[in-house]
Parts: sequence; structure tokens; C-alpha cells
Amino acid sequence: MKKKFTFFILFAICLAAAPQSTGRTAYYPNTIEEVLKLDDDKIDIATSVLLVSKRWGNGINIDSYLNRIDEMAEDVRKTVGPSAGNRKTIEAINSLLFKKIGFKPVDNADNPDDLFLNTVIDNKRGYCLSLSILYLSIGERLDLPLYGVVVPGHFFVRCDDKKTAFNIETTQQGLSPPDKHYIKEFKIPDRTDGIYLRNLTKKETIGCLFNNLANIYYNSDQIEIAFYYQRLAVALAPMLAEARTNLGNIYLKKNMTDSAIEQYEKALKINPADAKTNHNLANAYRKKGLTDAAIRHYNIALELDPNYIEIYKGLAQAYHSKGLSTKAVSVLRTATDVNSRDPEVYITLAGIYHDLKQLDSAISNYRIALSLKSDSVEAACGMGYAYFQKERHYDAIENFRTAIFYNPLHARSHLGLGLVYNKLGWQDDEIQSYYNAIKSDPQMTAAYQNLAGAYMARQDYALAVKNYKTAIKLAPQDADIYFNMGVAYSELKQYDDAKQSYLKTIELRWNSPAAHNNLAITMYMLDRYQQALNHATIAQQQGFEVSQDLLNRLNKIVKENK
Repeated sequence: MKKKFTFFILFAICLAAAPQSTGRTAYYPNTIEEVLKLDDDKIDIATSVLLVSKRWGNGINIDSYLNRIDEMAEDVRKTVGPSAGNRKTIEAINSLLFKKIGFKPVDNADNPDDLFLNTVIDNKRGYCLSLSILYLSIGERLDLPLYGVVVPGHFFVRCDDKKTAFNIETTQQGLSPPDKHYIKEFKIPDRTDGIYLRNLTKKETIGCLFNNLANIYYNSDQIEIAFYYQRLAVALAPMLAEARTNLGNIYLKKNMTDSAIEQYEKALKINPADAKTNHNLANAYRKKGLTDAAIRHYNIALELDPNYIEIYKGLAQAYHSKGLSTKAVSVLRTATDVNSRDPEVYITLAGIYHDLKQLDSAISNYRIALSLKSDSVEAACGMGYAYFQKERHYDAIENFRTAIFYNPLHARSHLGLGLVYNKLGWQDDEIQSYYNAIKSDPQMTAAYQNLAGAYMARQDYALAVKNYKTAIKLAPQDADIYFNMGVAYSELKQYDDAKQSYLKTIELRWNSPAAHNNLAITMYMLDRYQQALNHATIAQQQGFEVSQDLLNRLNKIVKENK
């Protein structure tokens, strides 16, 4: 979020005096939720933010950090004296923070230590939001008229005594770009009811913090905590488009696609020129199966930011899902012109060629991806499956093992190894690979199916049934699993169970001649001859070569019983 400026012009000078005050009260709530019940003018930014920090790292002593902020404020007060104006006091804060103490900006917000106020103070580094919160905390103790200000993708401080106002860039040692700079650089939506470029309330500033805090929890896979803070961010700053987009991302992660779409659409009403939100909305539409709407928003996103590589991948996959594979390939070729060093583009392209059975082209693109990122699990796994389909089994094994080396819990690679071992007749290795796949992903239906199939080959029908039952729990509408379980029950001579399995197969897929044939045999074994004949006849009508001996016996028995 840090931006470098090409011009730095100081405009007006604030002349209001800075009264001597610590800005702290004797009592303060113990939780951030209690803080948010206070009136805005009763909120102490530093204490509030440190309460949030304490939840991330329980060991912090809030008072010790408040004392350090008090000391910074007192240092400034002693430097400027009791009658200094706002501008002189701001210059003293800048000198203290950026020259004397040496606070430095970071290029991105990936590290949690660069957000939390305690670690920002300890490490003397932060990004635009966290450095601005420190700045606001010191300003509160000096009774300066300071406000947080947000623009799309950036945060800074403004001094505004209602007569004179100037901006303070905490990532540029306190320099003061004019508003027109932000309007030009940050594509601020043109609306009068928005949050951007105006003085924020303290609760809105906390809302901006919650937006970034939620991302930290999201990136550490603590989705429910992220969800909690992201909803608070939207409640505190409902016109912050980024907060709604990030809430949409969490809804999408939670498979709440309609709610995700709702948040993305609200974000775009606030800021329609945001490429990432258009891209994320397109992803949500594609997940919901609304491919045309997805393509429309991918193209809007591309117009807004033709250098955003992720858009090309999503657009190509959307075209491919509609059978427009030539268009999909063309989009990805354009992406390689934009960035020829992105391995994911080649992996996506390889996947499309793989689906088209153009295996040599798929392998070629997987190879390019691996040359760019040798530890790419997806590229190695994809190439393993391509080699498997070309019956180059040892090359497939090598690539699956490479993927597993870099990610020992990569379920698709373990499954792929099992498939190769099956073709080579290595039953023990095959079974172990399926168990490894299940350990990596207990929800992987195919692993249970294939493991059951391996036990069928070993004539261990009881274990086969056990794994088919688990597969059915995961995929209760899969007719093939019921059919195969029926075969296992038949081998165990558990004909009542076999009957139920075949009947369920037919319920899910009536045109299933093998199931009708097996059901005919099962009914024969249960002495239900008329039903056996009915299903044998249906199997024959559906094209199955039913045993003529069975048909003759059934016709004879049914005729004799009439």
C-alpha cells in the first residue's frame, strides 16, 4: 500500500496551539467490543488497537506500550514548547518518528508484525495503516486535530483544524501531498456519500484496521475469526469497498456464493473501477455456474487492469467451460505476452490442452511451468497425469513423487501414484497410495472407490464394501459406487444387500443394463423369479448380452408357476 510521490508541496500552515495533555483517561474498557460502544470522542485509538493486538499475542503489556507512546508525545511537547502551532508540532513528530527513532515503511502488508501496534513500536517498521495509527495515537496525546484518511488501497493522516488542512504521509516521512495527488493516483470514486479522502471517525479508522486484521486471520486459515472481524469492518465502515470485497472473499471461501456475490456487487456500487472486485465477482459467478456473467466481469476487470494476470486465467477457464477452447488458449497466450514468467499461466494452459487430449502440448506447458518454478506441485502432478494417459508409467511415477516431495499431503498425487501402480500390477503399493490419499484428504471420494476396487481385485470383498460405504457417504448420488458395492455383496453372497445396491443404482440411473442384469441374477438367487425375468428383459432391451441360459430358466420357472 506504500506509494512513492513525484512531488511533495507543502501548502497551508495550521496555527492552532497544542495544549499540554496526555489524552488518556483513568478508566478504559477491557475489550474492543466494549470500546465500540463508546461515543467516538471517548475512544483512545492506541488503547483500542492494543486491545486488538493482545488477542493476537496474549503476552503483551498494554500499559507499557501506552507509556512508550506517552513518552513519544512528551518528547514532542518538550521539543516544540507550549505555544507551538499544528505545523511545527507535526514537523517535530516527523523528526522524532522518522529521523530520531527511525521508523521505516514496508512494501506490503503480508507480515502480521507490521500491523499490530506493539510490534510496529518494537520493530520500528510498519505500513501505511499501522504507521498512521501510531501517528494518530501520538497526536491524540498532544490534542492535535488529526484524522485517518483512506483511499482505495492506501491510508494516511490529515491535520484539519477546520480552518487549514494538510495531509501527512507516514510512509514518506511525513511529507504532505495535496488531495489532487490522491485523486489522480488512487482512482477515488466520484461520489459525495463515500468514505474516501474525507476525515474518518475513530470507529471508521478501527473499521479499516479490522479489514486488514481479518486478512491476517484469513491468511493464517483462521476463517471464522477473519469472518468475525470482517463483518465488524463492514459494520463500522460500510462505504469501504475493500471491506465488502474481502467479506465476499470469505463468503466464497465458506461456499456461501450468493452472499459473496451480494458483497461484491455492493463493493462495485461504491467503487465500480476496481479490477480485483470485478475479478472476484467473476470467480463467484463461475462457481455458481453463471458463466456468461463471469465472462462479462472478467472482461471488465481486464479493461481496468490488463496487467492483472489472474484475470486471464479465470477468463480462459470460463471460455473453456463453455467449449470455447480456442478462445481460452488465445487468452492465455495473451497472458504470456503480459508476463512470460508466471508459471500458473502455463499450468492453466496445460490443463486446457490436457482436457482436449492434446497431451504433448499439455506436457510441454507443464514443463515450462516447472522450469519457472521447480517446486510447483500442480505442474508436477498435472504432468504425472498426462504421462499416465500416454502410458509412460515410470515418467508418471517420477512426477507424482516430485509433487509429493514438495507437498507430502498432496492427495491428487497420491491418487495418481495409485492409478499407475494399478496399471503396473503393484497391488501393495497401489493400496498404500490410496491410503495416503485418504490421509491427505479424508473427503476424497475417488480414493475410497479405488481402494475398494483394489480390495475387489484381491477378493477381499468385506473391505471393499467398507470403503464403498464411505464413498457413498461422500457421493450419495453416484450410481457407479452403488453398482460396484452390489457386485461386492454378490461375491459375499449377501443377496439382500446386493439387491438394495442394484435397486439404488437403477433409481439413480435407469438406463443401466449391467445393473439390471446383475439384479436379475440376484433376484434369481432370492427365488424372486418374475422380478428376475423383468430385469433380465430390461437389460436385454438396453443392449446387455444377457445369458441365454438364465433367460431360458427364468421363462420356464415363471411359466410353470402360472
